Amino acid sequence: MASKLFLVLKSPGEWGGLDLLESLADDDSAVVLLNDAVLFALKEAEVGRLKELCVDVYAMKDDLQGRGIGPAYGVKEIDYPRLVELIMEDYQQTITV
Repeated sequence: MASKLFLVLKSPGEWGGLDLLESLADDDSAVVLLNDAVLFALKEAEVGRLKELCVDVYAMKDDLQGRGIGPAYGVKEIDYPRLVELIMEDYQQTITV
């Protein structure tokens, strides 16, 4: 079982938590982009930075589609059942940042 799953809800312009994420993430952490945080997927540099800190970067497919964002390089699209699996089965801790 992997260690930490970070849930990010705010857009890149609203969220200044990369330093916090950097201090808390470990080698097997992952991040899920929800709501306006899926806007990270529009910027390859932002996704790259998240991938430096976390082994996997997920984004909610419904949130991407709702904002007109297609598949993003390096981001794994997930649905709600998969999100529940990540939270309940795959990771020891879930941290909303």
